[in-house]
Parts: sequence; C-alpha cells; structure tokens
Amino acid sequence: MRLLGYVRAYKPELRFREYDVYKGVYCTLCKTLLRRYSPLGQLFLSYDASFFALVLLSLQSESPCEAPSRCCWNPMKKCLSCGRGDVQDFCADISVLLFYYKISDDLHDRGFWRRMRSLLAFPIASLMRRKASRLRPEADALVSRMMRTQTEREAQNASLDAAAEPSADALASLAALRVDDPSVRHFFYLLGRYIYLIDAVDDVRDDIRKQNFNPLKESYLREPDAFYTYALGLLNLNIGELVKAFEALEVRRYRDIVYNVVFDGLYNSALFVLKKFQKGEASA
Repeated sequence: MRLLGYVRAYKPELRFREYDVYKGVYCTLCKTLLRRYSPLGQLFLSYDASFFALVLLSLQSESPCEAPSRCCWNPMKKCLSCGRGDVQDFCADISVLLFYYKISDDLHDRGFWRRMRSLLAFPIASLMRRKASRLRPEADALVSRMMRTQTEREAQNASLDAAAEPSADALASLAALRVDDPSVRHFFYLLGRYIYLIDAVDDVRDDIRKQNFNPLKESYLREPDAFYTYALGLLNLNIGELVKAFEALEVRRYRDIVYNVVFDGLYNSALFVLKKFQKGEASA
C-alpha cells in the first residue's frame, strides 16, 4: 500500500487546541524520522503515517507526553512535541518500509518520469529500509508479502475487492503488531481499503494512458460522465463503514481529532480528488 497524504484533518472544523495536537503528532513523527534515519528520513513523512500514530496514541492507556517544542528546520517556529516514544518510533519505521516498497513498485511503472524519480530515490530508500527491517523484521516481512500478493493480483486483473484486499490487510496487520484488538484491526483494514480506493480513483486516467493495472478502468471507460458519481458513492460507502468502526474503538483521548479525519477529512479528500471527474471535465 502507499502512504500518499489522502488521510488528513479538515482544519476548518478543528478547534485551535485540537489542531495544535494534530500538528504536534505530525511534527513529532518528522523529528523521529530525523533522529532515527537522518534528514533523509524526513522524506518519508506523510499525513497518513501521522494519522496512524494519532490513532495508536488515542488508544493507549497512558497519556502521551505533550510539551512545547520548535521545528527542527525553522527554530523560530513553535510546535508541540506529542507522543515521543514507542508509538512514534514504530510509525517512523513503518513509514520507511512502506516508502521503500512503494519505490520498488514504481520502478516497474510504465511512466518514464515516475520510473526515473524512483530510480533516483531507490538507493536512499534501500539504505533506510535495511535499518527499518532490522528493527521491525515482522513488519518488513508483512509488507513484503503484501506487495507480492498485490503484484500477483494485478497480473491476474483482479476485481476491485480482491485488488484492494492486500493493502487493507497490510495496514490492519501492522496495527495488530501494536494493538491486539479485532475492532482496531477492522478499523485499519477499512482505512487501508480507503487509501487504495482513492489512489485508484486518482490514478485511473494515467493508468489508462500508460496501460497500467487499475481495477476502476472499465468503470471509467464504460461511462466517463458517470464516474464522478460512481467513485464518490464508492468512497462514501467506505467512509461510512469507517465511521462505524471508529465508534467501536475504545478511544481514550483525541476522539474529536480522529473523528474529524475519519469523517470530514476523508470526505473532503475524496471531493478534492474527484474534482477532475466532474461532468464536462471527464476525458481520458
């Protein structure tokens, strides 16, 4: 699966304090990547990974450490250090592993520029992955297995559900390494599925042009003018299931922030991606 920045908060609906905490988790993950992997490790930072950390922190029995801090790149900028410890270390390592396997997958992309970018980034990603796999051998084996399964299903022109399953199961299994709870696993399974679906929606035109696999290609080619409605319904259904799964979690803190991301944030990410498919703009 890919961590691409689709999973982020919807700022207009957050209180100031909530937004400070949300940004604090993001900034702390950035500093953790710097501490564990050098400044190059900060290239692996994403909002998706920081949300992964936020949810794990919200489920902990002990309260995360929160303290005033400053940006490591701009000391004049104040931020909040939030949750420095095992959770942030875990999410930093997972970010590196997922980025490495994303780069490895992009090396086989038919788009010239994506392949070139991946080729340039691969030596750095490979070096960082060596440390991450030593620290998290179970996670590395899990993501590697998911990528093999994903490749096999794409070669078989799998259905949408079958194609989304490896990414969904990977995120669920990674969360299970930290929290052994079926409701948590189900929540992250649905989140992983959402990330796969919205990425497929976002890339469908490019994949048609490059002749890459995409489980939504037939739906787009069959009725391009109806694709906006179809894709929005698909994503909204997944968001609705995520909201129900969230309500089943034993959240101890940050409830309103997590809910903002799950409900408002994912919906607005969907609308942003789908703008280019609105009627009158659909063209392959």
